Amino acid sequence: MKDKTSRRGRLAASAAAGLLLAGVLLGTTACAPQSPGVAAAAPSTALAAPARPSATPRPTSSVSPSAAPATAPARPAGPAVVGPILPASIPVRLQVPEIGINTLLVPLGQAADGSMDVPGGQPGDPGGWYKYSPTPGQLGPAVILGHVNNLASPEGLFYRLHEMRRGQRFSVTRADHSVAVFQVDKLAEVKKATFPTLAVYGNTNRAEIRLITCGGFNQTTGEWTENTVVYGHLVSSHTP
Repeated sequence: MKDKTSRRGRLAASAAAGLLLAGVLLGTTACAPQSPGVAAAAPSTALAAPARPSATPRPTSSVSPSAAPATAPARPAGPAVVGPILPASIPVRLQVPEIGINTLLVPLGQAADGSMDVPGGQPGDPGGWYKYSPTPGQLGPAVILGHVNNLASPEGLFYRLHEMRRGQRFSVTRADHSVAVFQVDKLAEVKKATFPTLAVYGNTNRAEIRLITCGGFNQTTGEWTENTVVYGHLVSSHTP
Protein backbone atom coordinates (compact mmCIF):
# COMPACT_ATOMS: atom_id res chain seq x y z
CA MET A 1 0.00 0.00 0.00
CA LYS A 2 1.40 3.40 -0.86
CA ASP A 3 2.62 5.58 1.97
CA LYS A 4 -0.01 8.15 2.95
CA THR A 5 1.81 9.91 5.75
CA SER A 6 2.44 13.15 3.91
CA ARG A 7 -1.08 13.16 2.48
CA ARG A 8 -2.54 12.60 5.95
CA GLY A 9 -0.63 15.58 7.24
CA ARG A 10 -1.99 17.82 4.52
CA LEU A 11 -5.53 16.53 5.00
CA ALA A 12 -5.38 16.93 8.75
CA ALA A 13 -4.10 20.48 8.46
CA SER A 14 -6.80 21.32 5.95
CA ALA A 15 -9.42 19.67 8.12
CA ALA A 16 -8.32 21.66 11.12
CA ALA A 17 -8.49 24.90 9.19
CA GLY A 18 -11.85 24.11 7.64
CA LEU A 19 -13.53 22.88 10.80
CA LEU A 20 -12.39 25.82 12.88
CA LEU A 21 -14.03 28.35 10.59
CA ALA A 22 -16.95 30.32 11.98
CA GLY A 23 -16.21 29.18 15.52
CA VAL A 24 -16.84 25.47 14.81
CA LEU A 25 -14.56 23.26 16.87
CA LEU A 26 -12.29 20.77 15.15
CA GLY A 27 -13.92 17.39 14.89
CA THR A 28 -17.52 18.48 14.94
CA THR A 29 -18.02 16.47 11.80
CA ALA A 30 -18.62 12.90 12.94
CA CYS A 31 -17.09 9.94 11.24
CA ALA A 32 -18.98 6.68 11.19
CA PRO A 33 -17.79 3.43 9.65
CA GLN A 34 -20.41 1.12 8.22
CA SER A 35 -21.60 -1.95 10.05
CA PRO A 36 -23.76 -5.02 9.56
CA GLY A 37 -27.10 -4.65 7.95
CA VAL A 38 -27.11 -0.85 7.96
CA ALA A 39 -26.85 1.29 4.86
CA ALA A 40 -24.08 3.87 4.75
CA ALA A 41 -24.98 7.23 6.24
CA ALA A 42 -23.49 10.68 5.85
CA PRO A 43 -20.34 10.96 7.96
CA SER A 44 -21.84 14.04 9.59
CA THR A 45 -24.14 11.85 11.68
CA ALA A 46 -23.76 8.71 13.78
CA LEU A 47 -25.31 5.58 12.32
CA ALA A 48 -28.05 3.66 14.10
CA ALA A 49 -26.99 0.37 15.63
CA PRO A 50 -29.03 -2.76 14.99
CA ALA A 51 -31.55 -3.72 17.61
CA ARG A 52 -30.37 -6.09 20.30
CA PRO A 53 -29.84 -8.97 20.37
CA SER A 54 -29.35 -11.71 18.09
CA ALA A 55 -26.98 -11.99 15.93
CA THR A 56 -17.46 1.95 16.53
CA PRO A 57 -16.38 8.81 17.49
CA ARG A 58 -20.25 11.61 19.49
CA PRO A 59 -17.72 14.18 20.45
CA THR A 60 -18.90 14.45 16.97
CA SER A 61 -15.39 13.90 15.88
CA SER A 62 -13.80 11.45 13.63
CA VAL A 63 -13.97 7.86 14.54
CA SER A 64 -17.03 5.85 15.30
CA PRO A 65 -17.75 2.73 13.33
CA SER A 66 -21.32 2.78 12.36
CA ALA A 67 -23.70 0.46 14.00
CA ALA A 68 -22.15 -2.82 14.93
CA PRO A 69 -23.83 -5.96 16.21
CA ALA A 70 -25.38 -5.49 19.63
CA THR A 71 -24.12 -8.85 20.85
CA ALA A 72 -20.85 -10.72 20.44
CA PRO A 73 -20.89 -12.94 17.35
CA ALA A 74 -21.68 -16.57 18.08
CA ARG A 75 -19.09 -19.30 17.62
CA PRO A 76 -18.95 -20.16 13.93
CA ALA A 77 -20.51 -23.51 13.08
CA GLY A 78 -18.15 -24.12 10.16
CA PRO A 79 -14.36 -24.15 10.43
CA ALA A 80 -12.81 -25.46 13.63
CA VAL A 81 -11.55 -22.85 16.06
CA VAL A 82 -7.82 -22.19 15.67
CA GLY A 83 -5.23 -20.41 17.77
CA PRO A 84 -5.38 -19.33 21.39
CA ILE A 85 -8.70 -18.22 22.88
CA LEU A 86 -9.13 -16.34 26.16
CA PRO A 87 -12.14 -16.13 28.48
CA ALA A 88 -14.11 -12.89 28.53
CA SER A 89 -12.48 -9.95 30.31
CA ILE A 90 -13.09 -6.26 29.67
CA PRO A 91 -10.15 -4.45 27.99
CA VAL A 92 -8.64 -1.59 29.98
CA ARG A 93 -5.60 -0.47 28.00
CA LEU A 94 -4.33 -0.54 24.40
CA GLN A 95 -0.61 -0.25 23.63
CA VAL A 96 0.81 0.11 20.11
CA PRO A 97 4.39 1.31 20.69
CA GLU A 98 5.31 1.65 17.01
CA ILE A 99 2.78 4.44 16.51
CA GLY A 100 2.84 5.96 19.97
CA ILE A 101 -0.45 4.64 21.35
CA ASN A 102 -0.70 3.91 25.07
CA THR A 103 -4.26 4.59 26.11
CA LEU A 104 -6.89 3.51 28.56
CA LEU A 105 -10.05 2.03 27.04
CA VAL A 106 -13.66 2.64 28.01
CA PRO A 107 -16.68 0.50 27.09
CA LEU A 108 -18.91 1.99 24.39
CA GLY A 109 -22.56 1.15 24.02
CA GLN A 110 -25.44 2.77 22.18
CA ALA A 111 -27.12 6.12 22.63
CA ALA A 112 -30.85 6.52 23.26
CA ASP A 113 -31.43 7.15 19.56
CA GLY A 114 -29.79 3.83 18.66
CA SER A 115 -26.59 5.38 17.36
CA MET A 116 -23.25 4.09 18.49
CA ASP A 117 -21.52 5.78 21.39
CA VAL A 118 -18.06 7.15 20.70
CA PRO A 119 -14.98 7.94 22.79
CA GLY A 120 -14.51 11.44 24.17
CA GLY A 121 -13.06 13.97 21.75
CA GLN A 122 -10.86 16.01 24.09
CA PRO A 123 -7.05 15.67 24.00
CA GLY A 124 -6.07 12.80 26.29
CA ASP A 125 -9.47 11.10 26.22
CA PRO A 126 -9.20 7.29 26.02
CA GLY A 127 -10.13 5.05 23.14
CA GLY A 128 -13.21 2.86 23.27
CA TRP A 129 -14.10 -0.82 23.05
CA TYR A 130 -17.54 -1.57 21.60
CA LYS A 131 -19.05 -3.63 24.39
CA TYR A 132 -21.34 -5.62 22.12
CA SER A 133 -18.32 -7.10 20.36
CA PRO A 134 -16.21 -9.86 21.94
CA THR A 135 -13.64 -8.82 24.52
CA PRO A 136 -10.11 -8.86 23.06
CA GLY A 137 -8.89 -12.45 23.14
CA GLN A 138 -12.34 -14.03 22.95
CA LEU A 139 -13.46 -15.86 19.85
CA GLY A 140 -14.52 -13.36 17.19
CA PRO A 141 -13.60 -9.77 16.27
CA ALA A 142 -13.19 -7.32 19.16
CA VAL A 143 -13.77 -3.73 18.00
CA ILE A 144 -11.72 -0.79 19.31
CA LEU A 145 -12.24 2.80 18.18
CA GLY A 146 -10.10 5.91 18.35
CA HIS A 147 -10.42 9.40 16.91
CA VAL A 148 -8.13 10.44 14.10
CA ASN A 149 -8.36 14.03 15.36
CA ASN A 150 -9.64 15.65 18.55
CA LEU A 151 -11.36 18.85 19.58
CA ALA A 152 -8.09 20.75 19.86
CA SER A 153 -5.77 19.20 17.29
CA PRO A 154 -5.76 17.47 13.91
CA GLU A 155 -3.67 14.70 15.52
CA GLY A 156 -5.92 12.48 17.60
CA LEU A 157 -5.38 9.16 19.35
CA PHE A 158 -5.47 7.07 16.15
CA TYR A 159 -3.89 9.69 13.88
CA ARG A 160 -1.03 7.32 12.97
CA LEU A 161 -3.13 4.17 12.61
CA HIS A 162 -2.54 4.20 8.86
CA GLU A 163 1.18 3.55 9.50
CA MET A 164 0.61 0.04 10.88
CA ARG A 165 1.89 -2.84 8.79
CA ARG A 166 1.42 -6.59 8.58
CA GLY A 167 3.38 -8.49 11.20
CA GLN A 168 3.53 -5.70 13.78
CA ARG A 169 2.44 -6.65 17.28
CA PHE A 170 0.47 -4.71 19.87
CA SER A 171 -1.21 -5.53 23.15
CA VAL A 172 -4.44 -5.11 25.07
CA THR A 173 -4.39 -5.30 28.87
CA ARG A 174 -7.58 -6.76 30.31
CA ALA A 175 -9.41 -6.42 33.61
CA ASP A 176 -8.27 -9.90 34.69
CA HIS A 177 -4.68 -8.56 34.48
CA SER A 178 -3.85 -10.66 31.44
CA VAL A 179 -2.17 -9.04 28.44
CA ALA A 180 -3.44 -10.20 25.05
CA VAL A 181 -0.86 -9.87 22.27
CA PHE A 182 -2.13 -9.37 18.73
CA GLN A 183 -0.42 -9.40 15.36
CA VAL A 184 -1.51 -7.26 12.42
CA ASP A 185 -2.85 -9.25 9.48
CA LYS A 186 -3.56 -6.31 7.22
CA LEU A 187 -4.52 -2.67 7.04
CA ALA A 188 -7.33 -1.49 4.81
CA GLU A 189 -8.54 1.96 3.84
CA VAL A 190 -12.10 1.63 2.66
CA LYS A 191 -14.84 3.87 1.38
CA LYS A 192 -17.79 4.22 3.71
CA ALA A 193 -20.15 3.55 0.84
CA THR A 194 -18.59 0.11 0.35
CA PHE A 195 -17.63 -0.67 3.94
CA PRO A 196 -16.80 -4.41 4.27
CA THR A 197 -19.22 -5.11 7.10
CA LEU A 198 -18.92 -8.89 7.06
CA ALA A 199 -15.13 -8.83 7.06
CA VAL A 200 -15.03 -6.35 9.93
CA TYR A 201 -17.87 -7.55 12.17
CA GLY A 202 -18.59 -11.10 11.00
CA ASN A 203 -17.88 -14.33 12.87
CA THR A 204 -14.35 -15.72 12.78
CA ASN A 205 -12.81 -19.04 13.81
CA ARG A 206 -10.13 -17.41 15.98
CA ALA A 207 -9.68 -14.50 18.37
CA GLU A 208 -9.38 -11.37 16.24
CA ILE A 209 -9.39 -7.61 16.68
CA ARG A 210 -10.25 -4.51 14.64
CA LEU A 211 -8.81 -1.06 15.28
CA ILE A 212 -10.89 1.57 13.47
CA THR A 213 -10.65 5.27 12.79
CA CYS A 214 -11.55 7.68 9.99
CA GLY A 215 -9.78 8.98 6.93
CA GLY A 216 -10.36 10.62 3.59
CA PHE A 217 -11.34 14.08 4.81
CA ASN A 218 -13.17 15.95 2.05
CA GLN A 219 -12.41 19.66 2.33
CA THR A 220 -15.33 20.57 0.10
CA THR A 221 -18.05 18.74 2.05
CA GLY A 222 -16.36 18.71 5.46
CA GLU A 223 -16.96 14.96 5.70
CA TRP A 224 -14.81 11.92 6.41
CA THR A 225 -15.43 9.57 3.50
CA GLU A 226 -13.22 6.60 4.45
CA ASN A 227 -12.35 4.34 7.35
CA THR A 228 -8.94 2.96 8.24
CA VAL A 229 -9.26 -0.58 9.61
CA VAL A 230 -6.46 -2.65 11.14
CA TYR A 231 -7.19 -6.38 11.20
CA GLY A 232 -5.30 -8.53 13.68
CA HIS A 233 -5.42 -11.85 15.53
CA LEU A 234 -4.38 -13.11 18.96
CA VAL A 235 -0.96 -14.75 19.04
CA SER A 236 -0.30 -15.08 22.76
CA SER A 237 -1.10 -13.80 26.23
CA HIS A 238 0.75 -13.30 29.49
CA THR A 239 0.47 -11.66 32.88
CA PRO A 240 2.68 -8.65 33.68
